[in-house]
Amino acid sequence: MTPGLSRNDYFRVEVIDRPAEFPRLAIEWDELAKGAADLAVFRSHAWVSRCWQRHQTMHGRSMHIVVIRDGGELVLAAPFVRIADWYGTATLVWLDSMTPLYNDILVVHDQRSDALKQALLRYIQRQWSIRALKLNCVREDAEIAPLLNKVGATRTWETAASALDISSFASRDDFLASQSSKARYNLRRYIRQMEREGPVRFREIASASELETSVRWIFAHKRKWVEARFGAANWIAAPGAEEMFLDVSTFESSRGRASVMALETKQEIIAAVLLFRCGGTVFLSKLAYDPGWRKVSPGWVLLMHIIGEACATGMRSVDFMIGRDAWKDRFGVQSVAVSNYRLRNGFWP
Repeated sequence: MTPGLSRNDYFRVEVIDRPAEFPRLAIEWDELAKGAADLAVFRSHAWVSRCWQRHQTMHGRSMHIVVIRDGGELVLAAPFVRIADWYGTATLVWLDSMTPLYNDILVVHDQRSDALKQALLRYIQRQWSIRALKLNCVREDAEIAPLLNKVGATRTWETAASALDISSFASRDDFLASQSSKARYNLRRYIRQMEREGPVRFREIASASELETSVRWIFAHKRKWVEARFGAANWIAAPGAEEMFLDVSTFESSRGRASVMALETKQEIIAAVLLFRCGGTVFLSKLAYDPGWRKVSPGWVLLMHIIGEACATGMRSVDFMIGRDAWKDRFGVQSVAVSNYRLRNGFWP
């Protein structure tokens, strides 16, 4: 840890740059993460620790977590990685999963919030060796977004994240009643067609052994889908991605916050979704289906079941996560912009 790097009013800025120091923050980190509400599942100390396991294998990367304290209280945390270059300078990026997931800082939600964000910015601006910040997957309602926009950070890429508000539905039947007659007809029709091949069931998988099998099934089929659609397997095939999600989903399943929901026929998976739950939101992290069953839309049938179950258990929202797709729009979702930012620091080009 590098202490006392700057002092802004009553705030003390520190940098956690030695991985051995990070575990001691676990309790107060997770307490601060509660302020992220439902998104806390992607901000937890356990999640960030597992993200670091990916980054540490890459050349030139070092931990650079900026924390700010008010007295002894942890009031802001910015999980960064420092990427060194040939000039002795560096770029800061998120200490993230290196996949399309929401990223942000953690900060208390009270009258100190704006001053703390300014303290973070001043700390970065005073570090001559930091050439730039490259911060991916920032929602427009993220804590750091107004700060980046105010200082003129450039948006290098933009997409959207979609979510369905289900707070008005008290049950699965209420949700189905809100769908068009054609949608309800197709749902019954597709399930009947599946049943001609054998028994059909929806099954939630959370035990460690079965979770591993189902997560690997999702990644295998997702990779094939990405390769067929885009011609390359981008982040889904990157070294460590599958293992990280397997690790974090196993850990979160022990806390009741992760599982796989599968659609099966003849006791074989034909569609599956890796889910995370936090607060009142179900996050649809990874969806895959067997293309041999494409004609009966197994992915859509499974999503209809998941949404219905979420309504029945009192959830408020189903988050379809990052990326624009026509199939998401058909659910009547609401969208929020998600951007990648680049911020030049100081006099550096």
